[in-house]
Amino acid sequence: NGSGNGNGGGNGNGNGNGTGGGTTTQDGGGQEMADTLQFYSWGGSTQEALTKHLIEPFEEEYGVTVEQSSFSDQDTMLANVRSSPEGSYDIIMPSLSGSYNAVQQDLVEPLRLDNVDTWSNVLSSFQDFNVAAGSGERYVAPMYYGTVGMVYNSDEVSGSPPFSWDLTWDDAYSGALTLEGFAFVRVFTTALRLGMDPNKMEGDAGSYEEGVKQVYDAMAEQHDLVTKYWTSGQDQTTLYSNNTAVLGDGWSGRILSLQEDGYDNLHYTIPEEGAYGWSDTFAIAKGSEHRYTAEKFIQFAYTPEVQEKLSPALGYPPATSATNSDIEALPDFDPTGGDRLVFQDQEFKGAHQEDWNDTFEQIKLGQY
Repeated sequence: NGSGNGNGGGNGNGNGNGTGGGTTTQDGGGQEMADTLQFYSWGGSTQEALTKHLIEPFEEEYGVTVEQSSFSDQDTMLANVRSSPEGSYDIIMPSLSGSYNAVQQDLVEPLRLDNVDTWSNVLSSFQDFNVAAGSGERYVAPMYYGTVGMVYNSDEVSGSPPFSWDLTWDDAYSGALTLEGFAFVRVFTTALRLGMDPNKMEGDAGSYEEGVKQVYDAMAEQHDLVTKYWTSGQDQTTLYSNNTAVLGDGWSGRILSLQEDGYDNLHYTIPEEGAYGWSDTFAIAKGSEHRYTAEKFIQFAYTPEVQEKLSPALGYPPATSATNSDIEALPDFDPTGGDRLVFQDQEFKGAHQEDWNDTFEQIKLGQY
């Protein structure tokens, strides 16, 4: 899902008192702004939006030169950070799942939130989620969010949002349902539909074993309605555009592109039970020699002045409370303020994913 966006909120302009910036800004520790910052981000349209709406305004505000490099996937990014001398990068851009690996591999510095005055603008769902839960440290600053939400064809599906995930178990859509074909998304969304915490998956008896059996049973029931499981952006685009499927799940960016191509009957929404959420984040690379400047860059990124322009340019809502009509028009925008965003506990996923994969394969083969 890796793309890009930003978020904002707050009243600080980056120097800790909301009144402006400068090249010699200091905090109580006497730290000063560096002359340069090494920024390693997603490339393409994400990099273009970040450059125009975040990097260039930051450079102008602080007199800091931001030197950019880009990656095309998380594995490449983590491998390059791992193999490069410490100090080669100041800010990197891991996804939530990538950030878990970055913390496990000791590739990032803890965030010193005292230096990020706009942190309070971050939505509560992101404040509650911590990739290093239990450590007492924060390692990532979420920048924007996306979801694996519901896609529906209004010519064939009546009613209006918010819908329930129950709809994707409705026999009326047998043979016209498509779903993302990765086991970790299937068990996650199914748990949401059953009213379970998808990061515990405890059933009526209060145990994981009971809960996951309920999830598997529901997945097997739903499987009978599925015309095809999709595993790429192109897959879902084709299935929805040629009417092979009229209901299912998907990525908002793909549906937005279809809408722009004239498919006014295709819509994207976050169901009332919530949806699998993802995010791209800013993190400070291990050994950064410009850590304070990196923290002020994050602080600046969280200002509403930045986010209200950056977010629409990236196509995803900000991880902060910043909003305007353009942000509210984005397909992934959650009008509840992030209450419908649910993020996967990567440690929980790692402990159970092999079993999820095996069982999902049995379900697809009719052997469950």
